[in-house]
Amino acid sequence: AKGAASTLKDGVFALRDVRNASRQSADARAQAKKIEEALESDQKVLEHRKEIESSYASIVEDQSRVVADAKAQAASARRRLEGLSEEHTALLADLDELKAANASELRPYKRLAETAKGALDDANRSLSESKRAVKTAEGQVRDACERREQSVSSANRALDNALARQLRVQDDLKKLQAQPGSPPAIAKMQSENVAALARVEAARAEVDRATREGQVSVENAQTHLWTQNQSLEAAQREASAAKSKYDERKADLDRRLKESEGKEAELKLRIDQKKGALDELERDIETADQAQAEAQGLVDEAELIHSTPEETVRLEHAIAARRIELQRASDEVDLCENSEKALRKQTRLQRFALIGAVMLIVAIITAVAAICLR
Repeated sequence: AKGAASTLKDGVFALRDVRNASRQSADARAQAKKIEEALESDQKVLEHRKEIESSYASIVEDQSRVVADAKAQAASARRRLEGLSEEHTALLADLDELKAANASELRPYKRLAETAKGALDDANRSLSESKRAVKTAEGQVRDACERREQSVSSANRALDNALARQLRVQDDLKKLQAQPGSPPAIAKMQSENVAALARVEAARAEVDRATREGQVSVENAQTHLWTQNQSLEAAQREASAAKSKYDERKADLDRRLKESEGKEAELKLRIDQKKGALDELERDIETADQAQAEAQGLVDEAELIHSTPEETVRLEHAIAARRIELQRASDEVDLCENSEKALRKQTRLQRFALIGAVMLIVAIITAVAAICLR
């Protein structure tokens, strides 16, 4: 047990020492990397300053010319922009005036078209009412004809019935007169015959009356239908005339609207063209200003580098110092890594023993737990 405890203790210390050595190596590498990056940055700055200083005269001359050219281009574009802006504003005002003039010119023609449309609507309503009135009158004619037929048919049936009864009475009277019989019976049958004849005449009169009155009713309905047909024809003529007038007014208005819209569209096209030219000039000015700013930035940078040679010297000294520092950091990295390798080699047995002991303990605990669970 004492030996196992010592093994575990040595293994723990070995793992700790290896971990510390690994951390020191990583810190040394990070520090060296940081110094290396700073050195690369300073070298780039120094190279850039030397390049600018070597081309100082040409840079100032060339970029100054670029600044002057861009400034002149921007000024010229601004002058043209000002003129085009005035033209664009004037065209917008012309468009507003043209729209107002077109609206004023079209207003009476719109009213005429609206009035014609109202008249057409009224005529169509009258036409619809006349069509409904004709249908009603046609129904009235059919109803009058049906009533006449029914009334005359009923009167004729009554007449036929009266004639049939009168013929039976006459036959009975003839039979009584042909045979010796009672005078009172003959007298009674004669009275019955007179009454039957009277009923026949009354039925004939009813047929005449039904025929006459039915015909009058039919003729009145037909007269009313004719009147409504005349009204329908008049309404159709009125609706047709209103339609023609409205079509004429509408066509005239559409033609004038098309002409007005064409003039406005032509002016809008000119406005759009001016706006496109303005946008292009604004882009030219922006490009010229950007070119001027970039060229001026290059001139300013060249002037600054040329006027501060001490900064170049400082960078050279800083780079030399950083190279020494980087070498020291690299040596420190090598030392830490070598120490880490040696320590790992020296403590390999202790670390493996610790790992084996831990695995054995885990196995024992697992076995004991399995036995207890049984």
